Amino acid sequence: MATIGSKFVERVAQFGPEKGLVGVVAEPAELSNQIKPAVVILNTGTVHRVGHHRMYVSMARKLARAGHTVLRFDFSGLGDSLSQLSDQPLLQSNFADIGHALKWLQTTRGVSRAVLIGLCSGADHAILYGFSDTRIVGLVLIDPYVPPTTRYFIDYFSRRLRDVRNWRHVRLHKSKLLRRFFEHLSQTLRREGGPQHLVYQGMNVRASLERAYEATAQAGVKMLVICTGRHHAPRQTYREQFVSAFSRVSFETSLRLEFFKDADHTFSSVKSRTELDESVTRWCETTSFERSPFQLSTTEEIAALWSA
Repeated sequence: MATIGSKFVERVAQFGPEKGLVGVVAEPAELSNQIKPAVVILNTGTVHRVGHHRMYVSMARKLARAGHTVLRFDFSGLGDSLSQLSDQPLLQSNFADIGHALKWLQTTRGVSRAVLIGLCSGADHAILYGFSDTRIVGLVLIDPYVPPTTRYFIDYFSRRLRDVRNWRHVRLHKSKLLRRFFEHLSQTLRREGGPQHLVYQGMNVRASLERAYEATAQAGVKMLVICTGRHHAPRQTYREQFVSAFSRVSFETSLRLEFFKDADHTFSSVKSRTELDESVTRWCETTSFERSPFQLSTTEEIAALWSA
């Protein structure tokens, strides 16, 4: 156990089957009468629980200082966690791991409400899981999958055309601009388009996500969506792209959208990570978390959303 600055403590957490899942829980050093939702931070791809540039360490500690119990752990087979013991598909195994994490918080900390935080594939896991578990009251989705829109293509190619280096590469037959153009053209023709975070065999990703977002909003789960705009192949080029891409979803008051125009996908600068920590903590502190009575009644209905 480590006590840091007498404000919070960090402990190793082991839970799940055979206690094979490993994480670190950060929590206030002193008990408070005000029970705040716990926070569970999910892996991004194969990056273990510290996150890119140790971003989840500072985020967890800032949230713990604000009074939240924060668990960041590794999915089965990542970091210090053992490989899964069952033959479940990877996505289902990761969902089961999230359930084990929530159960551990519930039994050891008495926590009945939690917020999931994820970047990229972690955000995809969060949105596909959150609506189905009544313990989840909030989601922080950092650079989730956002389908490209017409304005996205215009913005993206305009930026690339203004970059004189692209024209030099055209002459040298190694232009990223042309390669990107033909990639997008091919994807559009296949009616898919845009970078995909998770691969769901046999599934329509856009339709599945639309239905997952709709179910999440109807369940009263609050969402903070944070998108970045500064990398060589941006997923978003403007703030409202997320809402435009999912225009058929009735978010109403469940959504808060933030666009970090000058941050890259992994928040490589200290400044952007500091701003991210402050934004997430402020949202957790000021949001009223309460699920609506709406709940999908059967597991078959939930499974239907994942197979749309």
